Amino acid sequence: MLDIKLKDIMCDHPIKVKDTTSAGSAAHLLLRHQINGILVVKSDDPNQLVGILTTTDLLRLINGALSQGKQRLHALKKIGFTSVGDIASKKIISLQTTDSIMKAIALMHRKNIHTIPVYDKNKLVGVIGKHDILNVALI
Repeated sequence: MLDIKLKDIMCDHPIKVKDTTSAGSAAHLLLRHQINGILVVKSDDPNQLVGILTTTDLLRLINGALSQGKQRLHALKKIGFTSVGDIASKKIISLQTTDSIMKAIALMHRKNIHTIPVYDKNKLVGVIGKHDILNVALI
């Protein structure tokens, strides 16, 4: 397992949304595909990654909305219409196709992240998630 490369286990057809996509639409994709993160790309350049929207990002917003007292219902509805470009994590941590599964595991643990974009040189070619690693390591 130590020598497994990300190119061999990554998802090579990652789900992407434009930065103008609503959080509600992105949440539906996360739930439908049972994933923890979705790649956010520029609306005018689908090859330029601008962020990652995770279930944790959405839960943080929901938690804030629920603390709004009487305004919480309005705040919750507002989240659904917010563009993902406004709420996605902008600090992107990525790996290369030639990196090992061990490097991905260490990075996920150290940075407390679950979804990592994978590049082949400068081209986005996939994504590696905790489920991909668990499938290889435990099944």
